Amino acid sequence: MKHVTTLLLALILLIPVSSVAEDKIRGKYEVIGDLSKLKGAKSIEMKEFFNFSCGHCYRFLDTSKGLKAKYKDKLHHIKYPIYWGNQTPYPAMAFYIADGLGMEEKFTQELFDTNFKANINIFQTKVIRFLAQDHGIEKQMQEGMQSPQIKARVEKSLDLAKQYNANETPTLIINDVLKVAPSMTQGNVDVMTENLDLIFQDVLGYNK
Repeated sequence: MKHVTTLLLALILLIPVSSVAEDKIRGKYEVIGDLSKLKGAKSIEMKEFFNFSCGHCYRFLDTSKGLKAKYKDKLHHIKYPIYWGNQTPYPAMAFYIADGLGMEEKFTQELFDTNFKANINIFQTKVIRFLAQDHGIEKQMQEGMQSPQIKARVEKSLDLAKQYNANETPTLIINDVLKVAPSMTQGNVDVMTENLDLIFQDVLGYNK
């Protein structure tokens, strides 16, 4: 009888351990929410806090395309431009103005390329105006820069960044539960993207 009781106790103790092992999400991340919320997830919401002067963000602009191609409509990528120090809010405002015109992706690429390839300070209004003129949206850009709604969206980005403690860029928030940043992969954005892919695979297959 003692042997049977001992065996049953051992099995009871082993079950939770096995369960945890099966539910484990691979990859490098910080848990910032309730992991149980990931169970049965049918899609990924990835909030990205980025800065237009950030080299890691510039690289992720390219590597994230692979994630979008792989996960298609299961991946909802929401971008939040932020700025700091002596930087101006103009590129962030331009991001939201271009977004309203259905040109966010193209204009974001233009801003990053101008900063990194042409080595031009994109935090100047004259640079934003020139780029807007080149894309045929100079009037909309000028009007948008005066818009309280656009300013409010930029402020919301900054407030959310504080809420999530986005102290480096890009900071990625997965379904409000996991946080990923370049420092977790020694600053290697390609490895960080592979890490995100691993996380996405497990979240979408988590306890299904």
